[in-house]
Amino acid sequence: MNLAHERRSWTLIYLALGLVEGSTAAVLVRALFSQVVPTLAVDLIVALVTSAPSWANLASLFYARRAQGRPKVAFMQPLLFAMVACIAVLACVPRSGPGLLMFFLFYVAARLLWTGVETVRAVLWSVNFPNRMRARITGRIAINTSIALATVGLAAGWLLGQPGSAWRVFALLCCSCAAAGAVRFGRFQVRAEQALLDQERERLAEGIAFGLAGMRDLLRRDPAFREYQYALAMFGAGLLAVTPLLIVCLNEVLHLPALTQVMVTTAIPVLVVPLSVQVWAGYLDRHRVLSFRAAHSRFAVAAVALFMVAVSLRWHWLLYPGAALLGLSNSAGSLGWTLGHNQFAPRGEETRYMALHVTMTGLRGLLMPPLAVGLYHGLSALRPGWGPLALGLPLLLVTVGAARFAAMDRADRRAPHG
Repeated sequence: MNLAHERRSWTLIYLALGLVEGSTAAVLVRALFSQVVPTLAVDLIVALVTSAPSWANLASLFYARRAQGRPKVAFMQPLLFAMVACIAVLACVPRSGPGLLMFFLFYVAARLLWTGVETVRAVLWSVNFPNRMRARITGRIAINTSIALATVGLAAGWLLGQPGSAWRVFALLCCSCAAAGAVRFGRFQVRAEQALLDQERERLAEGIAFGLAGMRDLLRRDPAFREYQYALAMFGAGLLAVTPLLIVCLNEVLHLPALTQVMVTTAIPVLVVPLSVQVWAGYLDRHRVLSFRAAHSRFAVAAVALFMVAVSLRWHWLLYPGAALLGLSNSAGSLGWTLGHNQFAPRGEETRYMALHVTMTGLRGLLMPPLAVGLYHGLSALRPGWGPLALGLPLLLVTVGAARFAAMDRADRRAPHG
């Protein structure tokens, strides 16, 4: 498989995905519907939209079961075409209450379809790329896709502030490019795919399950992976809570325009990826995943702390270094999220470990953002001006998660490795 061809294909696909990237889509919801739908309803949709990349992963168990023993490219390509079609519908929804419902339903469909692509893509990369180079190759792909996400987000944020429907035309143009990328994806190849499929079918014949019982069994017999998931639960819950709170605060407290909101929540964090991902990838290739997580989680703690201070003191300028630090952590986190489970999974069980990993991510994505937004509105109702204190919840969670990664890393360094 030609790496340049793969990078171009994913870049085209990510032009459409940029419109449904959690933070950008949340700004879209706020800009399109905040004047025509009650604020609490809009903010709850914002919370669910920002976390959709996480809670949509609850569908990963279904995709993991369906993909077992089946050719990967033939499985993924129809999902890509359907996802692009759903995103194209978003460009046509009216600015009304029914329009918000329509937007949310097709947004959910697009994210669920992308979950299938992402779940199976991790297997494709684990087979196609050697372990010693996997993170660096994945990082090169991430450079292109991150630029695509940031460019689309900034363009959409700017167009939302313009009169007329230029943003709709732009969205349809992005979808056309993504459809071309999906066509190119059909030429992908999986190395030694038949051997992989045979191993997967053997696992199925042995009765290995992908349901809740199978997940419990996996966690029971793999204590190291269980501890890793616990730390991720704390850390990831904090990151999932901070984004919707930040978007609400940028609107309600700091009164910043849509373009600035996209810049802080999407563009700056995503544009940091090309500058840092190869450094993080080299670090991950040389170190175990716990050391990697312990290192990058510290940047997330600093970022959330800066966001809380910026909102509480109305110091707008602190948002930008906070966004950059969040980008540093996220660029590492994207590698760890895609590849980290491979350091625990035996060959032939990568899909199963990934399915459990993304399912746990989905559960916290479904719960934490609405809880955080509810806390904001509850504090605001209790006393005007108290809403931004809700940012203390994500700060606490990411700090606990980072401390847990550090403790596990110290224990891992002391343990012998075969």
